[in-house]
This record gives sequence, C-alpha cells and structure tokens, in this order.
Amino acid sequence: MSAPLALDGGTPVRNIPLPLIRVSFDEREKRQIQSVLDAGVFCSVMPTATKVRQLEANFARYIGAKHAVAFSSGTTAQHASLTALDVGPGDDVIVPPLTFISTAYTVLLRGATVVFADVDEGTINLDPAKVAEKITPRTKAVVPVHWFGHPVDMDPLLALAQQHDLAVIEDCAHACGSRYHGRTVGTLGTSACWSLQESKLITAAGEGGMFTTDDDGSADAARMLRDHGKSQQHRPEQRSYEVVAVGCNYRMTEIQAAFAIAQLDKLDDFNVRRRAHTEYLDATLGRIPQLRRQAVQPEVELAYSYYPIRFLSDRFSVDLHRICDALTAEGIGCSDIGKHEMCHVHPLFTQQSGTSGQQYGRGTLPIAERIAEELLILPLYPDLTRRDLDDIIAAVEKTVAAYGK
Repeated sequence: MSAPLALDGGTPVRNIPLPLIRVSFDEREKRQIQSVLDAGVFCSVMPTATKVRQLEANFARYIGAKHAVAFSSGTTAQHASLTALDVGPGDDVIVPPLTFISTAYTVLLRGATVVFADVDEGTINLDPAKVAEKITPRTKAVVPVHWFGHPVDMDPLLALAQQHDLAVIEDCAHACGSRYHGRTVGTLGTSACWSLQESKLITAAGEGGMFTTDDDGSADAARMLRDHGKSQQHRPEQRSYEVVAVGCNYRMTEIQAAFAIAQLDKLDDFNVRRRAHTEYLDATLGRIPQLRRQAVQPEVELAYSYYPIRFLSDRFSVDLHRICDALTAEGIGCSDIGKHEMCHVHPLFTQQSGTSGQQYGRGTLPIAERIAEELLILPLYPDLTRRDLDDIIAAVEKTVAAYGK
C-alpha cells in the first residue's frame, strides 16, 4: 500500500519546498553589478556606458552571429525580429501553439495574422509537415520554437522556407547552447530571438532579451526600434539625433547587462550540470510507464532549460491539475505549463476566430491539445543537490502510486 499523499494528510517528501525556479549566482555577478555602481552609469545610451555593448559582443561571439542586439526582454526581441523583416498587414506568420503567448501576439503587434501549425508528438516542437500544410501566398515567416531546449527539426523546415521564400525566425528562449546537427541554434535561420528572463538558462537579473542576425540591415532596424526610432547614424557621443521611424524604449540597463555578462561566462558549466541532473532523473522517471519524456532526436544537443514530463491522461485516475497540486503539497515546485502556454485557446485568439480565414480554439490542433493536458515541468537548475533530485523522484513516484492506473 502506498504512503498517503501530503494532499490527503500524509507526511510531505520535503518540509522546505523546492522551488520550480531558482537563479544560480555568486560573487561574479555581484562584482559585475558593483562595477556599475562604482561607475555610476546605469543607462545604456550614456556615452560612457560599457556593459550592454560588452554583453552584445560576448553573446554574438558565443552564438557565432555577426550581430547581437540587447533588449529589455525576450518579448521585445521577438517584436524586433518581426519589425526587422517588415512583417505587417496582409502577412501570415506560422508559429507553434505550444509556446509562451508572446511568440504569437508579437505578430499581432505588427498587424499580421497568426497561423498556428501543430506539433510533433515526440519532440513537442513545431512539425515541418504541419507547417507545409499551412503555407499560402500570404505566408511571410515561420517561427520555430526550440521548446525546452530541444531543436526543431530544422533541415526540412529550412527547405520549405527556401522553396517558398520565407523568413525563419528562431525562438531560442529555452535553447542557449543547444545544437542541431553540429550547428548552434540561432544561426540556422534568418535571425533569432533569445530570452534572459529569470526562469531561463541564464538571466539578465530577472528580465532581458537578445536579437541575433548576420544581416546588417536587420541589426540596424532592431537597434532603431529599441531606441525610439533613432537613426543608426547617431552615436551616443553625439548630442543631437534624428528620429526616422516609430520606435520604443526597449533598452536593457547596464545593471541587467552586468549580471548577464557573468551568467554567460558560466553558461557551458550550467548546461553541463543541467544535463547531469536530467540524466539522473531520467534513469528512474524515464522507466515509469505512466510517464513520457520529450523525445530526443539524433544529432542534437540540448540545453536543458526545464524538466518537461507528460503524465499520460489514460494512465491516471485524476487530471493534471490534481497531480500538480499533489506534487506541490509534497514540496516539489511544478507547473502544468501546457495549459498556460497553449496559445490558440486564449481569448485573445478565440475572439478572432474566423477572421483572416483562421480558426482558433479547441479542436483545431489535436496533438498540441492532447499534450497540453498531460505536460508538467519539474525543477531543473544548476544548483540542485543529489538530495533535491532524490526528493523530486520520491514525490513523483508517490503521486504515481496514488493516482496511476
């Protein structure tokens, strides 16, 4: 007989809860921030500001891109990626339904139409075959999201893009350090956007983003959008400037950049530790028949941003919400991420269903919808201890024993 769940009055696996997200930092981040305080320069457009420019140079070098343009968030970087391609009214942009909502609504910010294509059952990523079904003469771009650090199958997607003259904007929010067939993700398409938010592989002190490209014109367009539409002939040391386009204040601060500089230096070590934690969890959780992990395709290297796992709905007597509550009560942070990040069922889209020839809402993307009802993420960050990992395993096993069929 299994032990009673903490949700039902039993003893929890952990008395002190293990959070889903925790930022790993040490004296190196503190020294970087202290250097900004000592300099007294906090805004990146000041003539003596150095940290944002240093981060951009370091990031471009790490990724292998000609340009890296820092932004206040991954969302603003996404907006810039679409702006740089002059996506606008009359254009369709194909995106996956399982992703953070900004991947989709930034298309709306440009006045274009969002077209959702279903995902692959195994990798939970955009399925190139489903993309092919959605391409029309209106299609201008495709946004493959390397969800949970697993690269989308890019070769067939790039072949489609070449055939139909489409731009490919890689969403690398979860994938800093991932590789596809020996190539760094973010260098495969037309451009890429990255998130440095607190829950990602590295962070710019809570919020931040990056846009990367090899195209000079796209980089200038991104910089212009970031800084109020100022002409890129203007330099910080000049007193006057010209505004030549509609822009925003999407700038990253010097303190954010300083924190991210230290984080980027540690990224490879962070990814090594995350990979080791994943392998340890997989050794046990991967053998439980009621669970299914994201399938890893050949010739890819993952930057493991989270630990996604499916609790197969036909193998449990309760729904995912109850399973999530049970794990939380055992002291293990988790999120039923699929329910939050299933874009096409949010009212923002369902209220527009039928416009521009697009149908949104439940029943339109069956694979993504089934996965969303089963998908949880569990803690995965560099500083997890062996005891933490064992507690995650114990809580999952306890929950499966109570509710599994």
